[in-house]
This record gives sequence, structure tokens and C-alpha cells, in this order.
Amino acid sequence: MDNQVKLLIVGAIISFFSTLLGFLGQTFVQYLIANKGQVRIYIKKVYSKVNYKPCGFTEEDGDIIFSVPIWIEFHNTKEKREVIRNVNLQLYHEGEKISGMFQATKMNESVFANGGAYSFILEPLSICQYDLQYFIKRSETEGNFDEVRLSFYDSRDIYHERKILCIDSPWVPKTYGADKDWILIN
Repeated sequence: MDNQVKLLIVGAIISFFSTLLGFLGQTFVQYLIANKGQVRIYIKKVYSKVNYKPCGFTEEDGDIIFSVPIWIEFHNTKEKREVIRNVNLQLYHEGEKISGMFQATKMNESVFANGGAYSFILEPLSICQYDLQYFIKRSETEGNFDEVRLSFYDSRDIYHERKILCIDSPWVPKTYGADKDWILIN
């Protein structure tokens, strides 16, 4: 084989691998930039749109209802979409899960969460806020509880829980008040 042909083949191989290496390097850098940042979740216990009361226990129709109205704010500082799925409240007694609460979708013309869905797609570099309403009747739970935790799944389908409220005397008519400022959850 002629030396020029050999040099041409070697040059083509070097060019191919250097182009491939440059493409992979650029793709990796873009991946790092898109994933730089985080999703911050803030909540604020507020007054309900339904009965204008803060979270707490109320007596209705011979049963006691525990209601938790909250605002939730998502702050996505990543340059890619993120998903937060099934945002719910869990009831615990001495560290043991008792029950999940019901997610209200629509009450008295008020639509809650993301059009009634408690899963959210967060656009890149965005902040969004939603009204959430949770409730449960005493007749629908088994036993008492002393703690309320916010739970959700992230984009990688990893489950998270954060304590948001301590309950001193469950199933006794009482309110816990609204928050004056936002509370960082995640």
C-alpha cells in the first residue's frame, strides 16, 4: 500500500475518534449544566378556601374531620424539567405510619393542586405555587396520631417524607393556626 493512502486512513481514523470524543465531551458538559441546580419545595399552612379555618380538627355530622390546607411552592433551578409526583400527607403515631390523608380535588367551586392532580411537572428555571387541601375523618383511620409528614416522589421515583406538624391531642376539636412565612421542606 502506498504511504499516502496509509496516512489518509490513519488521518481519517484519528479524525473520527477525535470528533467522537469531542461530541461525547460536549454532551457530558451539557448534561452537567442541565442537572446543575435543585428543586426546592416550600410550604405554608394557610386558611382553607372551603371553611376559612386553618388546619385542625372540626366536628361535623357526628364525626371529627382533620383538615390541612397548605400552599406549596416549587422552585426549580435546574435547566431541565423535573417531576414531583403524588404530594400527600401521612399520619404517624410514635414513628409508625397510621394512614395517608385524602387529597381534595374540588370543593365548593375551588379546584386544588394542579387542576385536581397532586403531581406536578416543573418547567426549567421556574417557580410555581399551588393550593392543596387534605382531610381525613376519624371514622376512616385506625387510632391516634401525633405527627403529620409531607410525602412525595421525585423525578427519579425516589420517595421522600418531611415532618410538617406535631399533633398534641388528636381528634379533639382544635385549630393549629396558619404559618406567617414559608417553610423549606426540600
